[in-house]
Amino acid sequence: MKKINFLGLVALFFMVVSCVSNVPMNSEYFQKPSKVGIFVNVNDPQKFREGSQGLLDLAVTSGDKYQPLLDLAKKEISFKNELINIYTETLKARGKEVVVIDEKFDPKTAEKFKGDKEESKKYFNYDMRYLKEKYGVDDVVFVNVNWGVMISYYSMVETGRTGYASISNRVINLKDNSLYFSNDNSQVDVIKGKWNTPPNYDNAKGRIQEAVNKAIEVEKNIFK
Repeated sequence: MKKINFLGLVALFFMVVSCVSNVPMNSEYFQKPSKVGIFVNVNDPQKFREGSQGLLDLAVTSGDKYQPLLDLAKKEISFKNELINIYTETLKARGKEVVVIDEKFDPKTAEKFKGDKEESKKYFNYDMRYLKEKYGVDDVVFVNVNWGVMISYYSMVETGRTGYASISNRVINLKDNSLYFSNDNSQVDVIKGKWNTPPNYDNAKGRIQEAVNKAIEVEKNIFK
């Protein structure tokens, strides 16, 4: 029972942070100067599962056969700084002043947003307004990254595997926690042939890297 409850909670976090309706960029956002915080949160690589019902949730990886692959991916695939540089360069080119926020986002301790809401606006689920005073920024680009392997199932049988990367990009007005912009960018790369090839896992690790690369390519043009 504990395992089921944990799966449900983790899946809920994934949905709350990543599955907000897309919001096109506010037409006025790049027309006025502002100081922007760049907050990139890259979670540890995990195993995701896609079932016959089309449901997507996070699976517990402790003791899982994919864990050695995921541990290796965490050690050898690094891209947080690349994302930070992409957003920094793009926003500076659009006239924004940039501050890099080096924090880890923890949904267990993060405060949910409970402020007043206007019907004409969409809001981020977690209250990020504390960043305004802490870093002296007007708004924040909050980027949450989930990545690893996606396993397809029919009943309890594995039917396919892909490298997987999902980047959720939110531009949040720290005055009221409303969204200037919201976009979800998910990419996969099919793992063909054998995946379980320790110690290097070249095939599977390469597909994870390729899924990450595809997601990054999309982010390069996200604010252009």
